[in-house]
Amino acid sequence: ARVQPFSYVHERSVKNMENITSLYYIRFTALDHPGVLGQISGILGKHGISIASVIQKVQHRGKHVPVVMMTHEAVERNMRRALSEIDSLESIEKKSALIRII
Repeated sequence: ARVQPFSYVHERSVKNMENITSLYYIRFTALDHPGVLGQISGILGKHGISIASVIQKVQHRGKHVPVVMMTHEAVERNMRRALSEIDSLESIEKKSALIRII
């Protein structure tokens, strides 16, 4: 008997990308102004995303600076929704970078 190519695929289900859970590295270019990190963390919290760490090394009051965050495990769909909302803030200069940590 011949084995059908890819016959094993039916035995496993493929998870929709929106439903995966991962740790995330996020890089924002945000205005260095009081309350901006609070806005960002509030949006992440609203979408069920917990922050593990934040790094903002250089401070230039009133200018845009890089902000790096690591999250605890979060659902991809929630992360995408949160980033869409964050990227629309006036205090964010350009689209955020996102890397999944597996």
